Amino acid sequence: MGERPSLSFLAMNFILLFAVIGFILVVLDLHRFMFVFELMLLLAFIFILPFGMFAVYNDRKWGWMMLVAALILLLVNLFFIFLLTGIFETAHLTILFFSAIGIIVALLNLRPSRNYRISGEGHEKTRDYYPYIDKMEPVQKAEEPISKTFTPGKYIASKKAGKYHVAKCDWAKRISRENQLWFNSEEEAKSKGFVADACIAT
Repeated sequence: MGERPSLSFLAMNFILLFAVIGFILVVLDLHRFMFVFELMLLLAFIFILPFGMFAVYNDRKWGWMMLVAALILLLVNLFFIFLLTGIFETAHLTILFFSAIGIIVALLNLRPSRNYRISGEGHEKTRDYYPYIDKMEPVQKAEEPISKTFTPGKYIASKKAGKYHVAKCDWAKRISRENQLWFNSEEEAKSKGFVADACIAT
């Protein structure tokens, strides 16, 4: 995945661990049919939780919903056990406490996020981002005429030489296009470090 697990994900691991430990202790105190029934429910609970946590790890909202449903089922089952046995000890209190905390954490993560992260694009889109804007056509501006004329300066020099020439000079005509440097005045050419060629005086 590449990203570090969120604080909520790490907290939920500990919450579920203590809830399951409490559930195990409660089941071990039961007898006969209730023990068998609750043991099967415990195994189903332990089997479902990894799927929910895997979905949460991969940033899937339905993972949090699965955890909420499982914890609510655990609380309902705890109430059912209390009605049948009349016992409410430390293990029962542990289940009640950590299940309630787990439900709160999961519900907080089910709130709609204010930021939209677009994977693969290397940036985040904030709450001011509106998805339909991406689908809008750009406004067509009136095309301005593009000038295609090239007006060189009065003097030319080569990038590979130290002298500047007038455009009609034979040496100037031998300078390749990619090496041409044009100047509007001798002062400009001299300021760039070039010296006048003999053709300037003629």
